[in-house]
Amino acid sequence: MDFSFTNKRPLKMLYLKYTLVFIFLAACIFGTYLLTGHTFILSKDALNQHVPLLANYRQALINFFHHPSHFSFWSWQMGLGTDTFQVYSYYTIGDVFAYLALLFPAAKITLAYQVIGIIRMFCVGLAFVYFAQHFKFRDNVILAGATTYMVNAFLLYACVAQPFFTTPFILFPLIVVQIERVLQGGSAWPLTGVFIWMLISNYYLAFVLGIGAVIFLVLRVLTHYRHRLSYMPTVAKLAFATITSLLVSAVMLVPEIMAIINSTRTGAEFANGLKVYPLYYYLFLPKQLINGGQWYFMYWTALGIVSIGFIALVYIYMHYRQYPLLTISLFCSLVMLLIPAVGAFFNGMMSASNRWTLLIYLPLAMAVCLLMQNAPVISRHELNILSLATGIYVLVLTATYFFDNKDDSFVPVIFLIISLMALWVVKVQPAIKLDRYLLLIILLNAGFNAIYSAFPAKGNFSTMMLSRGEYQAITANRYGGLDKGLKKNPFYRVSTVSQNQIINNNTSPDGLGPSLDNDLTSGLHNIDSYYSLQNKYLGQFNNSLQNNQYQANIPIRQADDRSVMNNFFGVRYLFVQSNGKNALKIPHGYFLDKATDPVINYDVGQPSPNSIKNNKKLLLPTQTIRYKSNQAFPLMYWQGDYISSGRYQRLSPSEKERALASGVLVDGKAKGMRSAKLTRATVLKSQLVSNRLNKVNPHHLKYTDSDEYYQLQFPELQKAGVARRYRGSELHIEFSKIKYTPFTMREQIKYDKQHLQQMAVNPGSLINQRYNQYKYWRYHVLNGSPDISFKLNYNSKFGTASVIQAKQNVLSLFKRVTNSTLNIGYYNGKLPVSLKFQPSKLGNYQLHYRVVAVKLGHHYDQQVQAIQRHALRNIRFDRNSFRGQITTNRPGVLTSSIPYSTGWSVKVDNHPAKTIRTNQAFLGVWLPRGNHHVTFTYQVPGLLTGAKVSLIGLLWLVFAVLVSIIWKKNKK
Repeated sequence: MDFSFTNKRPLKMLYLKYTLVFIFLAACIFGTYLLTGHTFILSKDALNQHVPLLANYRQALINFFHHPSHFSFWSWQMGLGTDTFQVYSYYTIGDVFAYLALLFPAAKITLAYQVIGIIRMFCVGLAFVYFAQHFKFRDNVILAGATTYMVNAFLLYACVAQPFFTTPFILFPLIVVQIERVLQGGSAWPLTGVFIWMLISNYYLAFVLGIGAVIFLVLRVLTHYRHRLSYMPTVAKLAFATITSLLVSAVMLVPEIMAIINSTRTGAEFANGLKVYPLYYYLFLPKQLINGGQWYFMYWTALGIVSIGFIALVYIYMHYRQYPLLTISLFCSLVMLLIPAVGAFFNGMMSASNRWTLLIYLPLAMAVCLLMQNAPVISRHELNILSLATGIYVLVLTATYFFDNKDDSFVPVIFLIISLMALWVVKVQPAIKLDRYLLLIILLNAGFNAIYSAFPAKGNFSTMMLSRGEYQAITANRYGGLDKGLKKNPFYRVSTVSQNQIINNNTSPDGLGPSLDNDLTSGLHNIDSYYSLQNKYLGQFNNSLQNNQYQANIPIRQADDRSVMNNFFGVRYLFVQSNGKNALKIPHGYFLDKATDPVINYDVGQPSPNSIKNNKKLLLPTQTIRYKSNQAFPLMYWQGDYISSGRYQRLSPSEKERALASGVLVDGKAKGMRSAKLTRATVLKSQLVSNRLNKVNPHHLKYTDSDEYYQLQFPELQKAGVARRYRGSELHIEFSKIKYTPFTMREQIKYDKQHLQQMAVNPGSLINQRYNQYKYWRYHVLNGSPDISFKLNYNSKFGTASVIQAKQNVLSLFKRVTNSTLNIGYYNGKLPVSLKFQPSKLGNYQLHYRVVAVKLGHHYDQQVQAIQRHALRNIRFDRNSFRGQITTNRPGVLTSSIPYSTGWSVKVDNHPAKTIRTNQAFLGVWLPRGNHHVTFTYQVPGLLTGAKVSLIGLLWLVFAVLVSIIWKKNKK
């Protein structure tokens, strides 16, 4: 396998043939969506992030071109507020394809997004053709390799769900070619250019590609250049390319690295705690190789290439001495796929995500090329070995089918057999042009995989896509139209209610419709946000208050509908869908402000307070409702009372939340400030009673029967006097410890069979023990049991509130749940005397909790009014800054709900002052007594430093170019 930079071949015809091949493949990849009336816009990440960020960044660029000093580095619309460079750098700034959106008008941004997606895929295949032209391959061989490389399960998903993941498929072949050029004594300039592109495009992908480049370099030297390499010049060239690219890219890398260090990503559990993958992972890994149309990735282990890829793998291992680089790299890849720690390492020491497998497709495609190139000279003995290996593989897939009962490998197996038969036919009839037929088989195989993946009745990608015009409809009706006409000043924020979807899509698999978190289109400031990098202090704040909805990528969501948190964040309006979940779970102080015209669905009833009590469904109208509160905290306000760190740490999560209205948490001495008077939560006596009529100890709860449930009872609330005292309280369950230990597989099956036996109460009932042993074992294997996931479900009149421990295969959104605070809801009247409780899974639970009532009455209202009177006045927002005025009658702290960052600076009365972090996560400044003008300014942390380093890198680059030109002239 020798690269050649001197091959002379008619490239125009090769690229023309590739273009024709791509047109066919693009019709298969994207055509199904068009035929079914869908777009290429996924109803989660693309809806929340990629499309609106592309639109916003396009507009920001246009504004920048007209007014270069008007680029905003801080956005008030991204959750509570965030660094726009931090967000854009991950998704758009370094993405060269994103700039194609400038060629489209703003009204055609969805069209731009989809056209750019097709162009990306074209460039993926183009990159492989460029790579393969450096070998003595026939044109049809290169086209077959390009098809294999471009149409795989990873890219069939990524091209519509995570478009920027197509970029490493373009970059990796270019990196390999340019490293090879350097190894052969060629110029380092092309490698420098590719490295700069790699580093600027996306730091995460650059990390993966960088490791891939090092692995290729080491293996290539060991297997080919060990005794023939001029080490000193080669190392010098590689060092030049690496150092130069790092210097030039510093303007992106320095602020990105600082953002990562200060994000919620830091401190994530390595590999989500996995030492090995679940059993099903290893059982189904073999079929992943040719399961090209499947969107179900096991820990992002996609693979899924054309079926002939298996035969190609067997072939190159039959000639492992001839292809050591391929055989070693692919064997190492297989071993790496078996170990969760490898996925975690490639994923920045976080979850065991095997997205690094994007590096495998190049050697896999090369294996297909080598098989096709050598097919005419394959011996009968080699064909016998290939046939035997294929037969064994088919038996493995057949066993998998009988166990899993999924037919997704049926057609790939047919193409596998057809490919093998084609190799045999050419041996029998040598006159047949094998290249043409193998290319046709590979094209049809790839086309089927693409169509299968998107077809509504099979792979089902299309039902996850937005329909034509749906993006515009969603963005126009984000809040059911109730956002229209709302004044934007003074500053306030909005939210929805947890799990309550206003936008619905009945075709979505989970029944919840498009998942909406971000709001980048309405002009309102929604507290919810979903980005890869979030402020670490915001994570600490939500963890301290045990926000049950907290996740690293989505730190707040709806703050679990907790009243004080919503007020603290400045949420003036709540938008609620009347027929959605938690429609009645409205926090304290919110009242109906406006509603859409009622629509009655005569087939579906809705819950109401009376119908819940009577366990009935009424035909109530469906409406989007806007609730308003007059108790939203100002964006910035003065606090004269402080809470010390030691005192704060002694509070429970509910008390920490309640303390937000009592004072401000500051580190160190609060000179001239008073100690805050705190309101403590009231602990309610509770007991857990099984429906089997026995009391249960939650500290040692052994749950063995899925039909068993419990009542969490509050005996003292049955007394009328006590019940009256707690009117107007929010009910919380504070878990100081949650530990779940799943049963072993044997125990799970034993209790499942035991339950089945208990249910067999009719005379003559007979349990088939052998069949049920297999049935339950299969069920638990397919579901990854035993695993650590569970739900603790508590039912109230508002619906079901749950503590959720996700499975370890959730990856980016995984968190280990060891404590939590669950908001049952705000009760304007009496608190409930009991709640229904049921765990979701069998196993041993250790639950240490207390139930508290947080009183939100007259005293709380007075505290809120005092905070509102002390608001920063006459706030004016400019790009990257805001200013206002305030008068204080004694020393105190100007605090806020603006996420703290070292990028903030402040001037008080035109004199620089020091920003402080208040309430763990938010921006503040200490103020003496008097009248003050305060100005806050934001600058991206590390951007100036990175720009200086990049300037040095550019000067070094120019100097190196001049030296190179002079050297070449003198040499001539």
